[in-house]
Amino acid sequence: MAVSAIVTAGCEIDGQVPADGGSVGSFGTLDFGSQPSLSTETLTGTLLGGSGVTISCTPGVAASMQVDGGRHDDGTTRNLQLAAGSAQVPYRLYSDSAETAEIPPGLAVTLDTSTTPGAVTLPLYGRLALPGTGPAGTYADTLTITLQW
Repeated sequence: MAVSAIVTAGCEIDGQVPADGGSVGSFGTLDFGSQPSLSTETLTGTLLGGSGVTISCTPGVAASMQVDGGRHDDGTTRNLQLAAGSAQVPYRLYSDSAETAEIPPGLAVTLDTSTTPGAVTLPLYGRLALPGTGPAGTYADTLTITLQW
């Protein structure tokens, strides 16, 4: 009697194994907080979710993350847009907390899944410089993150 099994390499996102090309839903929020409309502060944020979005892969599987330009991308810059108007504030995404490795829209970022099958938190950090001249209100954007392996 022959007994066999085929175990394939792959990844899971937040403990889920999505169907090929499938969606796993919302990854969380990158929240820059609340500031007065006249502020010229530079704000930073980190992707927040329940415990952060994680990817776990079979060691040796090459994985990458790609973030689109969002709903208010002007071709080169991601923008938050005022919910009740057309005012925008540009923001940038980075793959490191020191904000030295920018993630341009559509550019794939390699994820280090080589050392262990343990969960790796997606490296998403943001920076926003307030202009001090925009109208008050809630500014938002929605991004699509694509993970490939």
